[in-house]
Amino acid sequence: MGKVETEASARDDLAAVYRMCHKLGLNEGVCNHMSVLVPGTSDRFLVAPYGLLWSEVTPESLVLVDPKGRVVGDGAVDTSAFEIHSAMHAVNPEKNVAVLHTHMPYTTALCVIQNDTLPNKERIAMCCQNALRFWNDISYDEIFRGWVLDPEEGLRLAAGLKEKRVGLQKHHGVFICAPTLAQAFDDLYYLEQAAKVQVLAMSTGAPLALVDEDVCKSVKEAFDSERENFARQHLDARKRELSRDDKTLKWLAQPKAKGSRLAQGQHSRPMKCSEVVTACDTASQSPREKGEGGDWLAAVEGLVKE
Repeated sequence: MGKVETEASARDDLAAVYRMCHKLGLNEGVCNHMSVLVPGTSDRFLVAPYGLLWSEVTPESLVLVDPKGRVVGDGAVDTSAFEIHSAMHAVNPEKNVAVLHTHMPYTTALCVIQNDTLPNKERIAMCCQNALRFWNDISYDEIFRGWVLDPEEGLRLAAGLKEKRVGLQKHHGVFICAPTLAQAFDDLYYLEQAAKVQVLAMSTGAPLALVDEDVCKSVKEAFDSERENFARQHLDARKRELSRDDKTLKWLAQPKAKGSRLAQGQHSRPMKCSEVVTACDTASQSPREKGEGGDWLAAVEGLVKE
């Protein structure tokens, strides 16, 4: 999947992401910033003007910023937002269509720990399923120079995200880059969920149990194959949630996302638990007796297709 198709849909999705991140507690005051490239361009992006609470952002309030920092719309963009987002979009405009920067609490908490005390010196440990989404896809920046107020620092940060989806900067926070806004939001949400589980696990004082690397690889590959589908459905569901909370919000209609095999009408009725058990028993007395898992899965799939 590439860029969103229209500026209107880009504005629609970005305003929704701002509002949902506010609702989820992923922002700070009127700070932090999220942007998306204007469709059909590689150097012009939409972002919320400085001074708005994220809960106040609407598609119309977003401003357009050009490569020289000129703003089209009402409001101003702070220097750090321009230097970070212009550099990150520019370093890989095909991959970095959407750029999200937050100081969300659990992930940022892991940015302030000495990394030599962490497993493999990785701030996001591969210890839970959500973390595996980000296997080998995180850039760790151990240099912190304060606010990003010049092009050189923006470009330095962007260099680490030319190929990676996630950037974690020591003492600072989180950067997410993705080819669609839906994917960027999905990554932001599940990164914070993974960090939350890790922080809670670390609070017990017991060592983290890491997932084997071959399992990390297979889970990451499986997730990547459905990434945009999962992300689009997640964002659309969140937009419906926002509309239920505020009846004045009217989002643009989205094309129906594809579902899983079971969601695409390949079964005519829900299965009862007893039917699944019967199918498994018919195929083999026990999956272990077949050595390679038996024919139980094929039997269940056959029942689903009936």
